[in-house]
Amino acid sequence: MAAFGAKYLRFSKIVKEESGKLPTYDAKVVTLGGLVKADLTINYASGEMYADDKLAERVEEFISGSLAVEVDELENEEASLVYGAKINESEEKADNSADSAPYGGLGYYKTLTKNKVRYWRGYYYPKVRATLGNDNAATKSSSITLATTPITFTVFEPENGDWRYMKKFSSEAEAKAWIDGKLGETAGTPESGTEG
Repeated sequence: MAAFGAKYLRFSKIVKEESGKLPTYDAKVVTLGGLVKADLTINYASGEMYADDKLAERVEEFISGSLAVEVDELENEEASLVYGAKINESEEKADNSADSAPYGGLGYYKTLTKNKVRYWRGYYYPKVRATLGNDNAATKSSSITLATTPITFTVFEPENGDWRYMKKFSSEAEAKAWIDGKLGETAGTPESGTEG
């Protein structure tokens, strides 16, 4: 199996969490620019017990994850939604020290191929929270370097314990519909943001 593409990074704010269930999301689902890459790092708590001079038991439990994402561009409206910032009357996004990024759901899909057959795998993270990343700028020089916008999401365990879902699809349309359905968007709901 070979992976050669990633698309359709979608986010929606959590409006309600109930014990033992997946979160309920806001009706507004946004595409967060064009997905360049998404790298997941999983954090575990672990412990070991030794007996009779050897390892007798090892326990590892999921604590959280870190999903480092890069997009081609994050517009002010989408950035304000993800980071909890405000857009003022002059249409400026104002980052404030009191901003609090909301919890939300996140989804995207990868394009894969196996034995010359193409398929798509959707990824859905029920509970994430973004951290404002660094911003870099460089002057034009003799070569062109295209920059991306980083977003780091912390992946949390939701109330039902399932911190990630994955599903295989035979078409991109099915993968998109699955992601939108997981984030609470129904057919005919106008989407915000740019198409990924």
